[in-house]
Amino acid sequence: MKIRGPFIVACLGGLLSGLDTSVNIAFPAITAAFDIDVSQIQWVVVSFVLTYSVLLLPAGRLGDRFGHGRIMLLGIVTQGLAFVGCALAPSFALFLLARMSQGASMALVLGTAPALVTLSVREEHQPRALGVFAMITATGLAAGAPIGGLLLEIWDWPSVYAFRVPYMGVLLLLALISGLHKKTEIRGKQPLDLAGAVTFAIGLGLTLFVASRGLSWGWLTPTTIILAGIAAVTLVVFYSVEKRASLPLVDMSLFRKPGFGRANLLNALANASMFSIWFLGPYLLVDVRGHGPISGGLILGIAPTSTAISAWLTGRMIERLGLLSLTRFGLACQGVGLVLFSRIDSDTPMFALVAALCLVGVGLGSFQVPNMSFVMASIPRSQQGVAGGMTQMVRTAGLVAGLAVWNTAFVGLRDRRAQTLNVEDVTAPEVFVPTFGEVVGMSGLLAIVGVVLTIGVRFDRQVKPELRGEK
Repeated sequence: MKIRGPFIVACLGGLLSGLDTSVNIAFPAITAAFDIDVSQIQWVVVSFVLTYSVLLLPAGRLGDRFGHGRIMLLGIVTQGLAFVGCALAPSFALFLLARMSQGASMALVLGTAPALVTLSVREEHQPRALGVFAMITATGLAAGAPIGGLLLEIWDWPSVYAFRVPYMGVLLLLALISGLHKKTEIRGKQPLDLAGAVTFAIGLGLTLFVASRGLSWGWLTPTTIILAGIAAVTLVVFYSVEKRASLPLVDMSLFRKPGFGRANLLNALANASMFSIWFLGPYLLVDVRGHGPISGGLILGIAPTSTAISAWLTGRMIERLGLLSLTRFGLACQGVGLVLFSRIDSDTPMFALVAALCLVGVGLGSFQVPNMSFVMASIPRSQQGVAGGMTQMVRTAGLVAGLAVWNTAFVGLRDRRAQTLNVEDVTAPEVFVPTFGEVVGMSGLLAIVGVVLTIGVRFDRQVKPELRGEK
């Protein structure tokens, strides 16, 4: 597989997305700096994730029309400016606006990166190339939290944004040297489907927003019901618009292809399942087991480090083992790892903790590469921007849905257990640890349900026989 400049830039863009985990460790410092309540820190996540999730597909379509390299280049420049805005924001409101601009520019990067990867290599090398891309993205996830912890020891919270500004400068230079500004991969003009983009952004954005806020508002309150209804109606309108569009943002006929709809569903389930670790893991490591922020970040980094290694290996084994076998292995491995992680408490040996996190990481990496390979190979090379945007959008939707589900389950089970035990402190170990075990255990079962859903899957005949495991 020949390594080309656009491929390197795309992989470094994936690494950039993973490095945003450095922000999580700075949440307490951001809360103190802006003198806000802890409950408001969720907007730091929501403002960023919602913005880039709803713009991923439109960004991919822009890449298909104007050139994936050009849109990536625009994303690199605006991302650097957004980091400056976040680091220098004088108020929390302006900080959130900068986070939204960061989300928009991240959509331009992630919406085009997979397309640059697949279009930089021959079709038979796509799985291996996507494996490298997934490996480098996971490396960013693993490195982000420890880097953030080290920076906070030296400086204040703006450092978690400022350190990425020079990175963007280097990335911009590499992009220009690689010729990303040249419109070389376009094969004819493609309509933008603005109506589809707008209705999709509103419908998905409202859906994810309601999912992230439903617990605090109440799932049956008028606000939740009304916004959920508007989201549902908007998505119906989106479906109607797409059926009539000459080149829709999402070609609905794709979901009639064998396995395509289920592959996207599995992508959402796998990432929703995985998010239980990022949501509850820090509290277990820091509050229950007594690890510091830096050591806790390093321990959490075990899972994405394992993902990075397994993604690279999986990309090299797809032709031998096939997409379906690796998909099943990945989901099963992730499910077993999460179930084992659910049994961790303050007395569990470090070896068992590391083993559980390694299993989860290996499972996710083994699943991601064949899943992305199948979705990307199911869509024509002239529309690889939309294909890449879809894989990233479904992944993000799964993460947000996972946050909503596990948060709702955790709070409900925690409060019920505290009431039963007549304990006022809901953070007490006798309340937190068993509740943690139940919720993380359920997330592991969700991954195992994904294995069951692979029964009877047939791969699209447009996917090459070697990618299906046939000779």
